[in-house]
Amino acid sequence: MSIPLLKNALKAVQVHAKQRLKLKKPKRGEKSKMENTNKVNMENHSKIFDSLIQTAISENSSYHICASKGFGKSRLLFSMAEALRKYSKVYIFDGSEAWLYGFSKIPTFNVNENDIQLSEIKTVQDIEQYQLKNWNFVKFALESEKDILFRLKTRKPSKRGFFIRSVVNFLDAQQRAERQITANHEPKNNISYIIEEAQDAFNSRSTTRLEAEEFLTVFNEARNQKEAFFTASQRLNDFSKTIRTKQNYILGRINPEDRNQAIRSIEKELNINLAKLPLRTWLFNGETFVSPNWKQNGKPFIINRELRQKWFSQVKQKPKAKKSIAIRYLEFINRMWTGKKSNSEEQNIDRSIYDDDPKETQESTDLEEDQALLEEEDQLW
Repeated sequence: MSIPLLKNALKAVQVHAKQRLKLKKPKRGEKSKMENTNKVNMENHSKIFDSLIQTAISENSSYHICASKGFGKSRLLFSMAEALRKYSKVYIFDGSEAWLYGFSKIPTFNVNENDIQLSEIKTVQDIEQYQLKNWNFVKFALESEKDILFRLKTRKPSKRGFFIRSVVNFLDAQQRAERQITANHEPKNNISYIIEEAQDAFNSRSTTRLEAEEFLTVFNEARNQKEAFFTASQRLNDFSKTIRTKQNYILGRINPEDRNQAIRSIEKELNINLAKLPLRTWLFNGETFVSPNWKQNGKPFIINRELRQKWFSQVKQKPKAKKSIAIRYLEFINRMWTGKKSNSEEQNIDRSIYDDDPKETQESTDLEEDQALLEEEDQLW
């Protein structure tokens, strides 16, 4: 091909490209109309989000967020938690560490694997199989900080569920105690619980056990105690049906397996396909809104070491109670009397009655040693 023909071909391509750009560029009036519509849409989205937060505070409603992986559940919860911190106490339970690296500045309490240990079941009534080793330390953290991010480093769902239930039941007991003291019979503060990856702590099997009966009662009556729950999961069927059916749904792009008959009826009524929603677009109360743009303000910080120093300083400042001479004299008489009584009883006992020769009881223990043990327990967590 000759050079003139190549030049003509290049010119034709350039002219065609310019014509396509002219067709794509909107006019001045059309551009302003598009900008105005975008502003109106963003204002509507922000109004829906603000009304969601206000109803959560005023009515103490609970919400469950469900969407596929990577759709934006955590970022929506970030925005909701940041807004809720202005009106209520916020306690976040996260085992995925998404909040530790993505959320704004908040006190973070580490819960290690060894903090939750198996307990020895002695009677039939001891249903719970775990015990919290540093429970007094956790209560001290709840008293010291208004908002806390609990970083659950254990990967066992049973341990995560046990820790969440322990904290929620304890705070609910405080809310009920405040209702008895206040004049209007209402707690002073609202409490919001946010549970990330809730299916890893509460599934259908765990909520049917007797261990969770107290927690389910607290969840059902949370509205009266000014408490609200915000949970999130990737699949509806993975999360406990007992809990999520009593919450308001915030649905994003869900998996096809979760499109049951109830969701399909919602899709037909609203003329929407939940399996093809755009990113960060959510369906709530018959309307769709886009989650706010999240901007991180600082980073979460660990408070375990700082709280431990405060704990030990308060323990050292407590004066040890000294016993008077009269109390020590009475304890001495009591020890002597119990010792003589046990010796006289041993002489009158007919050993032939017992087949297995039972061990002696611990009723005649040293009272001073018991007092020392009690003082040592006060210094431990």
